[in-house]
Amino acid sequence: MAMASAHEQSDVAIRERIIALLEARGPMLSVETLGREDFCFRTVPVAFVRQMLRRLLADDPRLVLRDDDRVELRPASSADAPHAWGDGSEISENPSLEEAEYVVLDVETTGLRPTADRVIEVAAFRVATSGGRARILEEFVTLVNPERPIPPTIVRLTGITPPMVARAPRFPEIADPLMAFIGSRVLVAHNARFDLGFLEAELQRARARRLSHPHLCTLALSRRLFPELPNHRLPTLAHYLGIEMETWHRARSDAWATARLFLRLLNPLLERGVCTLSEAMRFQAARRDANRSRR
Repeated sequence: MAMASAHEQSDVAIRERIIALLEARGPMLSVETLGREDFCFRTVPVAFVRQMLRRLLADDPRLVLRDDDRVELRPASSADAPHAWGDGSEISENPSLEEAEYVVLDVETTGLRPTADRVIEVAAFRVATSGGRARILEEFVTLVNPERPIPPTIVRLTGITPPMVARAPRFPEIADPLMAFIGSRVLVAHNARFDLGFLEAELQRARARRLSHPHLCTLALSRRLFPELPNHRLPTLAHYLGIEMETWHRARSDAWATARLFLRLLNPLLERGVCTLSEAMRFQAARRDANRSRR
């Protein structure tokens, strides 16, 4: 099948490819490099690539076009992050990774900005690893009425249409059942700053509360554990580790795959001497801190 031209592709897909390149090649790449690497830009002049990137990245808090013509993958701002990423020092109880209880979750949304966009689907799985046997227990899955239109790019990406959410509960209706399901368990997500950023933004609107749960990010952990991979997106990791995914960009399938991925990461962590929750939080933060020191 022939490649689509730039104007035929969704902005979301282009941004995700840029993020994948930055994850694989480093936290910053020049506009010229992106023009060579991404098929969408190869036939257009660098000046036009710069204009396209300025438009594409304007509403994405993950990416910034710098004055020196480099695109940077940056940490979530304090406005969009659930709270400052911890190193484990704030945990009052520090269970072993094999004894902790987890909730693995994923959200689908109307866009990329937690403070401006809304959740349209939530899925969460309780995961237990005690007794030497890892298992996925109960699940919490629901569509959510965002009380606003779903952009066509998101409909194409997720398959979630306005009629599907028209009769779904609004987030304030699911906030209490969802938080009761989570309880005091450790939260796990793939690119946790995105999913937990949206979860907290919705909780702030619905209940004026913040998340205080420690959390682990399978994206950050897998970057440390499998640096040889070309990128660390969920489908790439699922294929690498033999985890079946029926589809992706739906909350239940992504949360299920993330739960399977997390369980597959436990042994490599233990083999590296990462045995407690606080150690895992420090381990996942190490690469980010190293990137900051190089800037």
